[in-house]
Amino acid sequence: MRIYLDTGVFIDYLSIRGSTNAILRTADRRGRALAQIAADAERIFEKLRRPHIRATSCLSYYEVEEALYNLLSRSAKGVSHADRLLIPAARSITTQVHAVVELFEISVLDLTPATIRIQLQQLELQTRGVRAADALHAATAIAFDAELLISTDEALLGLDRILVNASGNKISCRDTDQALALL
Repeated sequence: MRIYLDTGVFIDYLSIRGSTNAILRTADRRGRALAQIAADAERIFEKLRRPHIRATSCLSYYEVEEALYNLLSRSAKGVSHADRLLIPAARSITTQVHAVVELFEISVLDLTPATIRIQLQQLELQTRGVRAADALHAATAIAFDAELLISTDEALLGLDRILVNASGNKISCRDTDQALALL
């Protein structure tokens, strides 16, 4: 099965692996406690080993760092030179995502002009109000010919069986707990 991973799955996995990462997940999701969300992400990564073909977008690296930076910077308002101190802390999660990518042999797909064209051609993404980063993940999953898009984002989960991959098949969009049942 061809499986595309959205950024949130990496955040779920890393949320219990480092004190700074924990601030990225602070609320239960769909009736699951934080510990269960992290456990589901771990089980996803373990189950994705062969025979599945797995990928994410290079956009995930940007998104994790930006998410952590935004949270850290809220607590550093008015602190001189905060950017110089916060960037290394936020960048650490990018390194961790890269380690997860290598550990679980996940392909990292480039954002290309073709990806942008796919995004622009997907009228459904516009009419449903799917914002840029999520729309780029959807377009990348389409181009990758994904059969399953694993996401933690409601906008992407709302596209279940609406997106059509490069082979003309509908893409299942599932959160980690539901994706486990499909693997």
